[in-house]
Amino acid sequence: MAGRFEGKVAIVTGGASGIGRATSLRLASEGASVLVADRDEPMGTETVELIEAAGGTASFERVDVRSEESVAGMVATAVERYGGLDVAHNNAGVVDRVMRITEMAADRWDRMIATNLSSVFYCLKHEVPAMLERGGGAIVNTSSGAGLHGGAGLAHYSAAKHGVIGLTRSASDEFAREGVRVNAVCPGLVDTPLVQGSVFDVDFKADPSQIAEVVAWLLSDDSSWVSGQPIEVNGGGRG
Repeated sequence: MAGRFEGKVAIVTGGASGIGRATSLRLASEGASVLVADRDEPMGTETVELIEAAGGTASFERVDVRSEESVAGMVATAVERYGGLDVAHNNAGVVDRVMRITEMAADRWDRMIATNLSSVFYCLKHEVPAMLERGGGAIVNTSSGAGLHGGAGLAHYSAAKHGVIGLTRSASDEFAREGVRVNAVCPGLVDTPLVQGSVFDVDFKADPSQIAEVVAWLLSDDSSWVSGQPIEVNGGGRG
C-alpha cells in the first residue's frame, strides 16, 4: 500500500483532530504532501508535527470553512505551496445537542448548515478546478449515518449530512467523465473529540483510523471506478 499517493497533493479540512487527523496521517504515510486545514491552529500544527516526525510532508493552513473566501484561499495555498491539488477530504464539521425541530432556534440551524453543508459546496467549487488543471483527482466528503437514515432530535445535523450526499452525487455526475471522482464516507459513531462527552458517547465506536482507511481507498486509484457513492462505515451497527 505504501506510495499510493506518492507525488500527490492533498487537502484535509478538519485535519486538526479525529477523522481529519487520521486521514492526514494516512495520506502522508503513503507519500502525499498534505495541507492540514482547520480553525484550531495548535491542534492542526500538532498534526503536522506528527506527520513530519514520521517522515512525511505537511503544513498547516487556518481556514474557516463557512467562508467561501477562506476556502478559496486554502485551495490557492495548496497549489502555490505544493504545485497543484490531486485529492481532498472535505471533513470539517460540528455536532450539536439533541433537540426537537419545534425547539430548535434558527441560529442553530444556520450554524449547522453553514459548517456541515455549505462548506462542502465551497470546497467542491474551488477544489475541482484545481484538480482539472492536473488532469483529474478524487474527493471524499464526510457525511454520516445520519445522512442516510435521519434521526429524531438531529434534524439540522441529518439535513446537512443528507445534503452532503446530494452534493456528492451531483458533483460526480458533473465531473466524473472529466476525471474528478467524488464520493462520500458515512461513519457511524467514531471515537473523536467531537463525540467524546456528547450525548453520542457510547461504547460502540470506531477508531478514526478505521474511517481514514476507507477514505484513503476512495481517494486512491484502487477505487478508480467508484464515484458518486455514499459509503457507510459503521461496523454493522446503524447510525
